[in-house]
Order: sequence, then structure tokens, then C-alpha cells
Amino acid sequence: MCWCNKQILGLITGLLLPIIFGFLLFEGRYDGELEFGEFLNSLFRLHSLGKLISISVLPNLLVFFIAIRTERLLAARGVVLATVIWAVVTMVVRLLM
Repeated sequence: MCWCNKQILGLITGLLLPIIFGFLLFEGRYDGELEFGEFLNSLFRLHSLGKLISISVLPNLLVFFIAIRTERLLAARGVVLATVIWAVVTMVVRLLM
């Protein structure tokens, strides 16, 4: 078994990749003076944080398909679990708004 075919590795990747992608979206698209944390707070106040989370989870789909294609099924399972966790977070954020 390959060292990278671990469910915990897929889970960690699936949880961290959306955070990194969300930050990259912020850096690439936002020209204002706010820091990333302040930007997230303003999105929460504008009822748009759930939308950013939903978009940020999309790279997990690519990682999932790569894991399936390379027969790393345990890692793919971890990515799916992380995506479900992000879905719950998104639902909670949208309910709080």
C-alpha cells in the first residue's frame, strides 16, 4: 500500500485545500485594504460567506478524481469526508445569517 493512500491524508488535504483556495481567491480578486480575517467577517455580515466556502470546496473535486483515477481509494474517502464536513459548515453559516 502506498504511503499516500491513507484516509487521514485525504481528510487533511480536503480540509486544508479549500482554506488555501479561498485565500488565493482573496489575494487574486480583492484589491481593498482589508486583511483576510476582516474580509471573512465582512462576507459574513453581507451574508456571502457561505458562497465563498462553497466555491472554495471545488478543488476537492479535482483531488477526489485524481485519487480515484490513481486507485487511492482511502485517500478519496478522506476527501469525501472533508467535503461533507465543509457542507455542514456551509449549512451552519447560512443558517446563522
